[in-house]
Amino acid sequence: MGEILKTKNYLLFIILFSLFLVGCNESVVEDTYTSKKPDAAETLRLNNQADIFQWEGNIFSTNIEWIDELDINEDKYIGEIQFNATKAEGFKNGTANQLPIGAKIYSVNERDDILIVKYDNVVKRYLVQSEG
Repeated sequence: MGEILKTKNYLLFIILFSLFLVGCNESVVEDTYTSKKPDAAETLRLNNQADIFQWEGNIFSTNIEWIDELDINEDKYIGEIQFNATKAEGFKNGTANQLPIGAKIYSVNERDDILIVKYDNVVKRYLVQSEG
């Protein structure tokens, strides 16, 4: 009878210990967030008056005070505005909402996130919109 009592106590201990371990187990939920480059729709949603164009899959915008204050120099001619769109759905590479078709786009020596656009004696600096 003593052996049966020891076995019962041992089994009870195992069961209680197992329940304790299961109860202490935390279920971990992991949320994954991905960010992506803003598109024309997002940029115009945030500022419907934004002066933007799309180049190589990126949206560039102007009228950024600190960009205009930088000491930068144009490097190479890389292309020109080929399309105009009034709605974000019409944007593709070479599309602008306020620049005229034919406006010339230049890279910058000092930075790769800024482009210079020239047309009709107007010079504008555009900054790529980054992930946020």
